[in-house]
Amino acid sequence: MILTRSFHLLATACWFTTQILGDLTCKTTPLDSNWPSDADWTALNVSINGTLIRSAPVASSCYDGNPFNSTETCEYVEANWKLATFHAATPESVNAVLFANNSCLPPTESDFTVQKGCSIGGAPQYVVNATTEAQIAVAAAWASERNIRLVIKGTGHDLNGRSSGAYSLSIWTHNFRNIQFNASWPLPGCNKTEDVVIAGSGNIWHDVLLAGAKFGKVVVSGGAYDVGLGGFIQGGGHGPLSSTYGLAADQLLQARVITTNGTILVANSAQNQDLLWALRGGGGGQYGIVIEYILKAYPTPSSVVTGGLSLSAVGRDNSSIAALWNAFGLLMQSLPDLMDAGLAGAMTATTPGSISASDVALSSRGLSAEISFFGYNITACEMTAIVQPVITKLRAQGSHSSFAITWDKPSTFSTFSDFFDSTNGSPSSAGGGSMMSSRLLGRGELSDSTQAQVVSYLQRVMTPQNESSGGFMVVGLQGGPGPANVPKDMRGALNPVWRSAYLHTIVLGASIDSSSDPQTALSSAAEWVNSYTEPIWQQWAPASGAYMNEGNPFNPNFKHDFYGTSYDRLLEIKQKYDPTDSLFVLTGVGSDRWDYNLNTGKLCQTSEK
Repeated sequence: MILTRSFHLLATACWFTTQILGDLTCKTTPLDSNWPSDADWTALNVSINGTLIRSAPVASSCYDGNPFNSTETCEYVEANWKLATFHAATPESVNAVLFANNSCLPPTESDFTVQKGCSIGGAPQYVVNATTEAQIAVAAAWASERNIRLVIKGTGHDLNGRSSGAYSLSIWTHNFRNIQFNASWPLPGCNKTEDVVIAGSGNIWHDVLLAGAKFGKVVVSGGAYDVGLGGFIQGGGHGPLSSTYGLAADQLLQARVITTNGTILVANSAQNQDLLWALRGGGGGQYGIVIEYILKAYPTPSSVVTGGLSLSAVGRDNSSIAALWNAFGLLMQSLPDLMDAGLAGAMTATTPGSISASDVALSSRGLSAEISFFGYNITACEMTAIVQPVITKLRAQGSHSSFAITWDKPSTFSTFSDFFDSTNGSPSSAGGGSMMSSRLLGRGELSDSTQAQVVSYLQRVMTPQNESSGGFMVVGLQGGPGPANVPKDMRGALNPVWRSAYLHTIVLGASIDSSSDPQTALSSAAEWVNSYTEPIWQQWAPASGAYMNEGNPFNPNFKHDFYGTSYDRLLEIKQKYDPTDSLFVLTGVGSDRWDYNLNTGKLCQTSEK
């Protein structure tokens, strides 16, 4: 018997269709005659030791009759729906449920409608709750032979729905949680050893860092403790140590990978080198199912110092607002030098909504910006000495009545674990969806540009779609010396622009229409982002790119922006290790040859393939 999560397919006319779109070739769906029978699925389940789960949306208990027989109460689902850890522990669910077509929402969600009801929608049809490599190999080959789409989920903690997909078979890797630190791991093909962590892909970074603390070790991890390893590493992976050591992809020494034809491979510097190169930043969920990573480990810093700098409006007159924007632009220009001096950190900047119908231009709005700096193996006095010249320059942009500058006295953490825990006070949020746009900015776009140019670009790119709303920007200090100094033999497919980038800059300005179906809402938001925000980035940083894990999932220039000069080689590798195109993600390598629409759920080849 398949595990007891009940299966119920609501084949409503608004969501599913049996129509083959023109002359396109599509992945198999339950409405096709060649979809496996229940007996076929039962046979698969037997062959993988009873680890197959039929998808049953957990919020089913919130609907009359509980059509999928969810074992969780509606009250429990509603109380936990906004938590990333809840979706990570639910077989078919993902953080950004909009990309799963909002198919079975609890009534407390803003997108909930009684009319839509509860269906599997954009979630996988089945999930393999794998505990062994062999189970994954059998299931992956079985699905690929039957032209069924595969998706991979570790935690589902991604922003663009890569761990979900209609009519798919999901490989759930959360049971692979081995963690082992080895200070003398033998490097393949040479007589050298390396300090490493060997970690299963089902881990979250909190557990890896906690284990490393016992040995006085750290690794390049995510900034949020509940982020998983898989898509994070394969997409690049930035965090608190990136500006020191490079991205997570730059630390990868070996991976155990199961291809879509069921072959179990080891990729390292001595074998399957092309696959290792692709996994070092070539995008998650595209080349195979990674079940184990071996990553470089480093001695834990002796101390971590943090300090906060903020800018805020005081006066509302035009000269005060202009001075505040000039100070913000100058701060952005100053960040490369501060990073070269040893600082890292993150900043948020917001603009208020318009106070009147005529007050819509950002140049006439106030602004607030807060940046948290941190530095390793330095003192609080040394951090202040690094930042103080910049504060002096900022004050020269206006009078005390123009805007306020606040420098918080630096704090010192005696351990990296204490510092990391201080930045993770609560679990990551989940349950909705958004449309972000991002760009990697280097010296050419910052300190080598004029202050007026930087301010102009900032004002334009922070303009939201709804001009009565406020603008929002996140700036990560994750580039700089770390990525630039990664040894060439450790560099893989990661977009080469990371080697000269300093800042990873995100804006959230698109409006998501919750009254529309998810496909329409996403398409509408993407149309605005691609016609307004993306052209500004391209004007500001034409030779640069963006970080694929936190970028526009409908970026028409994704080949250049996310992969850069690595794209053509990645396409060859993708075709080699996934010749059946069983793995598909938005803006993935080769994804332009496919069309995926949430309204139909069909994944079909375009006529250009």
